Amino acid sequence: MDHLTLLLQQYGYVLLFGVGFLEFAGAPIASVPVLVIAGALASVGDASLGSIIVSAALGGLLGDLVWYSLARWRGRGLVDTVCGLSSNPMACVLSVERRVEAVGPGFLLPAKFMPGAGNLVAAASGFAGMKLKTFLMLDLIALLIWAGVYSTLGWLFAPQLDPIVRWATAFPLWIIGLAAALIVGAGAWRLAKIRMHRERHAAMRAAAGGLEG
Repeated sequence: MDHLTLLLQQYGYVLLFGVGFLEFAGAPIASVPVLVIAGALASVGDASLGSIIVSAALGGLLGDLVWYSLARWRGRGLVDTVCGLSSNPMACVLSVERRVEAVGPGFLLPAKFMPGAGNLVAAASGFAGMKLKTFLMLDLIALLIWAGVYSTLGWLFAPQLDPIVRWATAFPLWIIGLAAALIVGAGAWRLAKIRMHRERHAAMRAAAGGLEG
């Protein structure tokens, strides 16, 4: 774990804050492995488990707050963009919004663990008109649970993870290059999805206008 240990020691919790922010801002990154590995490092005293959890959660809160604020400000004009950021087309922000309205603010708590919904629930909460104070309180609790679960798993299963981490850190440039390629590819796909959403909605509006005419 030498490379990752050095990285955490130098940049540590700023890195984890950034991972949390990018995850819930909609960037196609793999935050769960990072949290698990960070938890494994905490088990041998190379990091503080509590600081790992708080750093990642606060980063996620900032990312969620951006989407919540944009949803309150821009309203429905943001739907196509947010839907394009979803990793699961069936969990578009509108379906998440309906769940928020049906279940109430408590839906924020399990949403972080639901495929395709984790980075949509903040915008959905904004669309649904959830109060800012309620959103911030419940979202922070949800994010602390999210970061806590994955980093604690790393802490508990550190011996089993050690061979995998050592293999990955033996080829740091190869791993970084592959990760960068996957991020660029996923980002391009999501931009294409945003364009497809907009074109589909434009065609639907044009068809509705033709029927009215």
